[in-house]
Amino acid sequence: MNKLRSNQIFAILLGSAAFPLLCRTEPFTIEGIFGAAIAAAVQLLLCIPILLLYRTGFCFGECARRHRSLPLCFIVYLLFRGGTSFVQLQQTSQEISLPFSEKFLAAALIALVCLYTVSLGIQTIARSSTMILGILLITLAIMCIGAIPQAEPQNLALSPNDTIWKGFFRSMTTADELPLLFLLLDFSEKKTYRSIVPVWVGKFLLGSYLSVLGMAVLGSRMAKASHPFFAIVSVSQPLSTQRADALYILVFVMLCVLRITLFAVLAAHLLRLCFPKLRYTSTLCLLSMLGVAGAASKISVSGIWHLLFLGILILLIPVLLLAMPERRNSSP
Repeated sequence: MNKLRSNQIFAILLGSAAFPLLCRTEPFTIEGIFGAAIAAAVQLLLCIPILLLYRTGFCFGECARRHRSLPLCFIVYLLFRGGTSFVQLQQTSQEISLPFSEKFLAAALIALVCLYTVSLGIQTIARSSTMILGILLITLAIMCIGAIPQAEPQNLALSPNDTIWKGFFRSMTTADELPLLFLLLDFSEKKTYRSIVPVWVGKFLLGSYLSVLGMAVLGSRMAKASHPFFAIVSVSQPLSTQRADALYILVFVMLCVLRITLFAVLAAHLLRLCFPKLRYTSTLCLLSMLGVAGAASKISVSGIWHLLFLGILILLIPVLLLAMPERRNSSP
């Protein structure tokens, strides 16, 4: 894999984080905004062990070849999050007018597109993520234009059904950016704290923008919306017809492809590190994600388990690697 620039990592991570926001089923609330702000600060602090580890000259690829358990832990996480992304696609596709109605068919077609993009490599994902992020920002601006006539400032009030703690917990259970950053920093020359702060600032601003817009436009209807983002879209059309829907659907599909492709390309890369002679790793990873999606759609997994697994990947593992004798001797 080639080296990635800081702005490319920013675009990749923010684009990946945007997809769960579009698929969100919980109402947007003011408490959720404060909870997300605290979660962003906590996640930035959790980046410190990772950055300290890379400052010692750590190379994930070299360490993975010596300790197979390290990449295997990340492979399991990537496959699981890729599978849950397919589940989010299936659930959200019921709210929008995709050109295919069968849920499994939608996931299969997305998987085929991802299989092609995975074959192009991480650099192609990095370049396309910048374009997708630009299209997303244009789409959000168009949404704002359509929402202003429908917005009612008095709707911006505290919610009796939400708390800051719940908003914090929701944000932490979707903090995929942390393990992704751990892996992507291995392909970056500048492993500085300054280069990663914009990722969490951008994620927080994106979530806050959608929250304020959603509350102002939907008001009491927010509690009844199964997918708040698309509920906002349905009532905030900048044109006299529903032609803007095509743009929202396009952005939704592109973000879905970006996110699943990112999980697949990193999982396939780690799988090749563990088993150099293994072939068709990308296909195996995507098929595994579809299998996880089938199981996850029938079994509910608590967010506590996600937080525990996340803590192992981005806190316990970096601390243990920092404590290794050879790591301490090589640190500046």
